[in-house]
Amino acid sequence: MGDGEAIEQFQRWLQARLTIVEQIEDPTERSRATKQIESAIQLTIQYRQIIMVDGEDIPPPFAKRDSPVRLVEDESVTSTTVSNDSVCRNCEVAVSEDLDFCPSCGEYR
Repeated sequence: MGDGEAIEQFQRWLQARLTIVEQIEDPTERSRATKQIESAIQLTIQYRQIIMVDGEDIPPPFAKRDSPVRLVEDESVTSTTVSNDSVCRNCEVAVSEDLDFCPSCGEYR
């Protein structure tokens, strides 16, 4: 699928979302979502027109990656261990040091 086809497919998907938004019961939320999708459709149309006129001068909108996963190779990232002070005495669940109680069972330290 070429970039033009992908952009057209994206626009059709946005238009389908616009019909789904009409089912939102809350008028404020429906209005917000409608404006957001209509704005995205307008930007998609403008982008397609820019590509038709100056297609060679703009970078492609889709990033190409060798791998879908980003590997962290930073040595400053280390594994964390839970100290005995940050484990609940009642249920043995890890408890954040800034809490005075266990979020799982409610036991105070």
